Amino acid sequence: MSSDRFEVDSKKLLWRCRRGTRELDIVLSRFVNERYERLNEDEQRLFELLLDVQDPMLNEWLYNDVVPEDQGMARIVKRILLTD
Repeated sequence: MSSDRFEVDSKKLLWRCRRGTRELDIVLSRFVNERYERLNEDEQRLFELLLDVQDPMLNEWLYNDVVPEDQGMARIVKRILLTD
């Protein structure tokens, strides 16, 4: 992805990372800023799908050691947790 396209896409993603809690905002925004661009296309798509998940479930996955049933979601959650 070109850096110009990433800049536009990252702004949209950062907006979508704004959640109901500051903790989720920070974790998800940091991931976009530090790791998203290095993900492959499948992982980028998974992260974008993850942003559609409701906050209570994201909290369970990111803070309460609950592993998503979906293998793809489990993989992207693991990637997020490795950066935190």
